[in-house]
Amino acid sequence: MKKRIVFALAAVMILSTVLVGCGTDSNDNGSSGGESLSFNVGHVASETSPVGEGLTKFKELVEEKTDGRIEIEVFHNGQLGAERDLIEGVQLGTVDMAIANQGPMTNFAPSLAAADLPYLIKSYEHADAIFMGEIGEMFMEEIDSAGIKTLGFWESGFRNLTNSKRAVDGVADVEGLKIRTMENQAHQGLWRALGADPVPMSWGEAYTGMQQGALDGQENPLSVILQMNVAEVNDNLAITEHVYASVVFIMSPTAWEKLSAEDQAIFEEAALEAGVYEREVQRSMNLSALEDLEALGMKVTYPDKQEFIDASQEFKMSFGEDYKDIIEQIEAIEE
Repeated sequence: MKKRIVFALAAVMILSTVLVGCGTDSNDNGSSGGESLSFNVGHVASETSPVGEGLTKFKELVEEKTDGRIEIEVFHNGQLGAERDLIEGVQLGTVDMAIANQGPMTNFAPSLAAADLPYLIKSYEHADAIFMGEIGEMFMEEIDSAGIKTLGFWESGFRNLTNSKRAVDGVADVEGLKIRTMENQAHQGLWRALGADPVPMSWGEAYTGMQQGALDGQENPLSVILQMNVAEVNDNLAITEHVYASVVFIMSPTAWEKLSAEDQAIFEEAALEAGVYEREVQRSMNLSALEDLEALGMKVTYPDKQEFIDASQEFKMSFGEDYKDIIEQIEAIEE
């Protein structure tokens, strides 16, 4: 992992040097020139979440690199809408930038659905090699071709199961649980294969559903479980790490075209550097979140992952039939 991060930071430094050396004419592309510009960016997590902190870093970098000429206004906690609203807003140009989970982005990059298959991505090192390498570039090009500018992949982390009914020590304990999922066919198919009842819905509705007992649980990375106060409505946490979740940093083409070529390079550079920082924050927060969740009273179990892998294998092979090439590429990458 450290090698990947060092490589990404080195790329940032090289890009900075190129920008200084080239002295790009601000009128080569776009119309920003020396004028002041302001852009908004929205996401559904909190200000203190890894994504929230990453966007704060992005804001600082852009404003510093443009001497304050370009201002970034960050809207946390779904202030600009749920993820679907954000993506549609970016499409329409009513939202300048957004961070969205990889699940909803499969509507624009169908091959990205392969990355949602259970237990396909083995570790953070493996994830870095995928999303910060050639496969990640392929995903970005696919999203770009659908009319959305992609600034890069950031990270949500490995997802784990929580519920209010019982401790999960094995697949049998999942049977019948009503689990909130994102609107994601791969996630829903996984939980059906494991005997649960997946219920796709937005996070705002999900929390209320768990609070009122209409839902039994949900699945998210540890840092999200902590930030979203899941311990208030669920007291059982199973470390299943069933799916790795990336998030996609996207920008409206309308907003992108307002930038000069030099400013576009600054945005891409800042997104890369802030993304490396966001990964570091997420992984550090993931480690400390487990202790914090236990302190909040959650009972933590560590079910045998192989049992979950075996139980989901038939679904994985069936769903992955359309993504054989990309799955083979992912599996061929060394961690």
